[in-house]
Amino acid sequence: MEHHAKKLSGAAAIAQFKLAVIAPAIHGLYPDASRNAYYKRVTQQPLTLPDGSTAHYKPGTLSKWESLYRKGGIDALMPKERSDSGGTRVLPDGAVDEIYRLKAEFPRLNATQIHRQLVAGSFIPATVSVCAVQRFVKHHDLKSEKNLSMRDRRAFEEDAFGKLWQADTCYLPYITENGVRRRVYCIMIIDDHSRLLVGGELFYSDNAYHFQKVLKAAVSAYGIPAKLYVDNGCSYANEQLSLICGSIGTVLLHTKVRDGASKG
Repeated sequence: MEHHAKKLSGAAAIAQFKLAVIAPAIHGLYPDASRNAYYKRVTQQPLTLPDGSTAHYKPGTLSKWESLYRKGGIDALMPKERSDSGGTRVLPDGAVDEIYRLKAEFPRLNATQIHRQLVAGSFIPATVSVCAVQRFVKHHDLKSEKNLSMRDRRAFEEDAFGKLWQADTCYLPYITENGVRRRVYCIMIIDDHSRLLVGGELFYSDNAYHFQKVLKAAVSAYGIPAKLYVDNGCSYANEQLSLICGSIGTVLLHTKVRDGASKG
């Protein structure tokens, strides 16, 4: 059951990735002369997948994604079951997931140290060489970053209302109600271009249900945004929100982990 849920979550992430790529074409927001010109431009460089790996695509593949989405919505972008599922590889899925986890928590670990952790955790047998891990780390560009504390803080702003909404939770003071002292949370959504507050409400808890309630009211009042920019808190980084955004054609964007300030 857990394995199935994990596969479903991964499939939803892939579908959201595909939608993010084709969204400018769907909404007519590309700066290029034509839709095909946009697809040719974005496929000149490899695209980064949800798992951090990169892949090259042809313009025709993106055009196919667009056609599938227009016919079947976000569900049509979900990857199909692989015909070679269950086949053996040098690094099994569990080992790959562990590598990403280790690099996320300990970005300065080298391939030798990662290999040692994988063997110790029984993710791979000792017969798998360090070279296999080194190749994976290099191929997926997982080498340690330099100047990890540096972040690009250049300002950005969309040029029209509805192209980008930003959402966040504001922690307000405690209040006492019926003898109970409780924290108050203000969940807000703001339009990036106009700075209009399109949605907002006060709650006693910060969770996914309350944010989705605010989002529903905002969409009902102001229409569907092209993009939604949020952080990685539990209220905003969940499969249900990904599916909601996919179903209405909104590209869901997240800040980098532990970098909520990048929203500006």
